[in-house]
Amino acid sequence: MESIHEGICSVGHGGISILNGIPTGYGAAVAVDLQAESCVMERGIEVQQSDLVNAVMEYFHKSTGKRYGARINSGIPAGMGLKSSSAVSVALIESLQKATGISGYPPRLSALISREAGLSVTGAFDDAVAAYHGGSFLTNNTAMAIEQRIDFDWETVFVLLLDGKRGIAGPEILRQHSSEFMEAVRLARSGDITGAMNLNGRLVAEHLGYSMEPIRTADRYGAIASGITGNGPAVFALFREGQEGPLVDCFSRRGKTMVVRPIMHDGSD
Repeated sequence: MESIHEGICSVGHGGISILNGIPTGYGAAVAVDLQAESCVMERGIEVQQSDLVNAVMEYFHKSTGKRYGARINSGIPAGMGLKSSSAVSVALIESLQKATGISGYPPRLSALISREAGLSVTGAFDDAVAAYHGGSFLTNNTAMAIEQRIDFDWETVFVLLLDGKRGIAGPEILRQHSSEFMEAVRLARSGDITGAMNLNGRLVAEHLGYSMEPIRTADRYGAIASGITGNGPAVFALFREGQEGPLVDCFSRRGKTMVVRPIMHDGSD
């Protein structure tokens, strides 16, 4: 085991939504090559102060009677719908488990802690599973169970437009439109992943009050799927690798733009 005096470290992955878990209780996300690293120490000189990190640290303090320090380094833009909170949470939980010997499935612990602390509407179990394992999964967030692994097209890239402007409605309103989102769940279960992403991403944009203009622009440039990831505000556009350049140039004139790649499941259970 790594020395706790030097720091015990773990990583979690960012992701893009296939299904938003709020309206139906079923969620799905695909991990991408953005990472958050957590390092846990017996005495933390650098302590990350956030509600989520504090909630995780307090959970382990109550379980062990000991307090630890944590250092978080994240390359995932926060507050954009790119699963940064889930990535930090599962990385921190895994680091603390290594340090304390406490067992448990990190995505489930992440969802439980987030729910109990009032930091997530659903606990974001789907996001936590993708953040922990890599790859792509459809989950029952209410039961905190993996329903199926999704066979994503790994020869693709996502173009992201990060404009930083939230929609005009809160995410809880999505529950009022659960029947519309259930069609996206049906598409995902049947294997039509891009169809599910398209429908889900547009429904989120519509019901949370985002502009459809950048999504339509992505379509004009030949995106396979496009929409809002998470609760936004990031816009995603999925392309075959090598075909994304013109949209990258277009989006770059509008605001901060990134290109990220899906990453495969790491092989763990």
